[in-house]
Amino acid sequence: MIRFDETRKLWILETRSAAYVFGVSQRGSSVDGFPFSRPAGEGLLLQTWFGPRLGDPADYPEALPEAGWASFSTPETLSPEILPVAGGPRYGEPSLAAVFPDGVRDLRLEYRSWKADKERLVVTLADPVYGLEADLEFEVFPEYDLFSRRTVVRNPEKSESPAPGAARIESLLSGAVYLPRGTESRLTHLTGRWVGETQLQRIPLPLARTVLESVRGFTSHHANPFFALDADSRATEEDGPVWFGELAWSGNWKISLERDSFGQTRVSPGYHDRDFSSELSPGDSLESPLFLFGFTERGFGAMSRSLHAWQRNLLSPSGTENRKVLYNSWEATAFSVDSAGQEKLASLAASCGVELFVMDDGWFGARSNDRAGLGDWYVNAEKFPDGLSPLIERIRELGMSFGLWVEPEMVNPDSDLYRAHPGWVYHYPGRERTEMRNQLVLNLSLPEVEDYVFSFMDRLLSENRISFIKWDLNRSVSEPGGPPEHRRDANLRHIQAVYRVVSRLRERHPAVRFQTCSGGGGRADIGILRHFDQAWTSDNTDACDRLLIQEGFSWAYGAHAMEAWVTAKKNWLNGRTVPLEFRFHAAMAGVLGIGENLCEWDEAEASLARSLIELYKDIRPLVQRGNLYRLESPANGNRASFLYIDDAKTRAVLFVFLEKNNFGTRLPPLMPRGLDPAFRYALSVLSPAEPPPVFPPTGSSGAIGTALRGDAWMNRGVAIPLREDRTSMVLEFKKIEAE
Repeated sequence: MIRFDETRKLWILETRSAAYVFGVSQRGSSVDGFPFSRPAGEGLLLQTWFGPRLGDPADYPEALPEAGWASFSTPETLSPEILPVAGGPRYGEPSLAAVFPDGVRDLRLEYRSWKADKERLVVTLADPVYGLEADLEFEVFPEYDLFSRRTVVRNPEKSESPAPGAARIESLLSGAVYLPRGTESRLTHLTGRWVGETQLQRIPLPLARTVLESVRGFTSHHANPFFALDADSRATEEDGPVWFGELAWSGNWKISLERDSFGQTRVSPGYHDRDFSSELSPGDSLESPLFLFGFTERGFGAMSRSLHAWQRNLLSPSGTENRKVLYNSWEATAFSVDSAGQEKLASLAASCGVELFVMDDGWFGARSNDRAGLGDWYVNAEKFPDGLSPLIERIRELGMSFGLWVEPEMVNPDSDLYRAHPGWVYHYPGRERTEMRNQLVLNLSLPEVEDYVFSFMDRLLSENRISFIKWDLNRSVSEPGGPPEHRRDANLRHIQAVYRVVSRLRERHPAVRFQTCSGGGGRADIGILRHFDQAWTSDNTDACDRLLIQEGFSWAYGAHAMEAWVTAKKNWLNGRTVPLEFRFHAAMAGVLGIGENLCEWDEAEASLARSLIELYKDIRPLVQRGNLYRLESPANGNRASFLYIDDAKTRAVLFVFLEKNNFGTRLPPLMPRGLDPAFRYALSVLSPAEPPPVFPPTGSSGAIGTALRGDAWMNRGVAIPLREDRTSMVLEFKKIEAE
């Protein structure tokens, strides 16, 4: 809901339980008798509230600027401006910085107008001298307790500017949001590296500017554009105030968090200003990334459930459809792909119940290793003398659809494409072109390169019955130059081109589904997930490590987007040996995939896989579309557990993992959450088929195989009969009718 208080010039944006309020300051403020304060001017656009929804809109505070502090901290610096600019006496992180044709770098924006349509609001500001305009666009998502905002900067075609012409935008963020003044905050964010993505990090927010960022040309393994702040470090999974947000951008990004000595905390997300500068000719515009943000008083779990539901229902291009169980050939064959080998794997995959067969790297060009062939997107005639069609048709006969790996943004120097177009890669004249993984990055900011990528992908999808594309990206960007020489907006244009290419491909081939991958989870954000259906979470497929990676991923992104594989018993990365059932259970917590060499399974393993895939298909709606309750973190002890429950709270699936059990410890009851207190639920084991007996006796805990009301299960807990290291269970709570 959007309200406008005409008397106080306040815009009130409300969801079911949260509110975000801002307004135009109408008068200055000062502190009586304090000699260092001075009145502030009128016309600042200030946030007055971001927190719980109040019962009476008249109770939200009006927009009053803060008093200055001596001559060193001005009202403009201390007041919570929702679009602070680089201009005037402001010294914090600017959301917008511009250089005008006459060299003036001072920007002043004044309120001009507003308009609203249902749950959308646009407030327009303008520079009174140079005419540069900024539209502040807001949207309210009432049932998800979320808001979004972005800024669109326009250089009007007609203006009375004293220096008409192109203005250069040198910084553009989505805007600023503020926590209640004086809030002592703990910051939770996601960091990591290749094969160790989305690791939770928690620190007290210091009196300083803290910047979460990536300048690698893509979202990155090392940081993710998500944050959560809780007051006084007191929020838990299910209780306490949390302010949070995530940025819809897949290129260079930053989230600046500033906490000052006056008690103000400001969060400013948007484009990173490294290698960023965009020229706006008269009539041009530039929009910031979308910033999704929210507030809850119900802890981190409610935060995640809101984000997941919004992503499933409003963001994902394929909505809430079931993601297919897939098999990927990479770990079985690497680059050594051919028709006979892939058909053998496909036959085994189909016999286990797999729905989608994905052939990975090695099918194109002169591709027998990672040193050659990238960019030459024609079928390797030695490996597939009759093209891909016979293999695809055989896979379809087996009852599966066919998917293919590509890496469209990259090129090997040893390729026909590079030899024909050496200027199509990022580079600076006279400088060495840095190779990583023996490859260079195509400069998609060039229209001819964008056209090439779209054309070969369109041809590939038109000539073959492909249902799924794994779109990979296996190195960071470096030397981001190229024609026009030393252009500083290449990263912006590159990511925009990726979005355009995939949007055009989806329009031309609506049945094709896309997976985002970047050496694992290097490009996962709500910008890319607007165009891609699911994300490869990590190249690390060790089930124990994956529990940590997937937990971090779940803070910001839903299970419908979290692809997870079952791979070899002895993991390639760290040599850890994990039972097949444990590996399956970990992968069944998201979009289930299998990457193991199926030729090495014996009949017992194949039979177990068939039964677990069948089980996954049954619980898939709960996992991919259910509400997640994180119960026990894998980071906090030997046991990890989480639960997915449907919206009606009639059925829930509970995953439990015991990584190690020292000294025969009697583990405490597992305390489920999310059940309806008044419903009666029967608890049963879905996997393994023969669970171990409860040992030792568990006192007052609820027992598997019995039925209790939801409040009893949540207060008495569940006795989990796991004793041995690296064992796991999947259980089901099912509502039963009252007797």
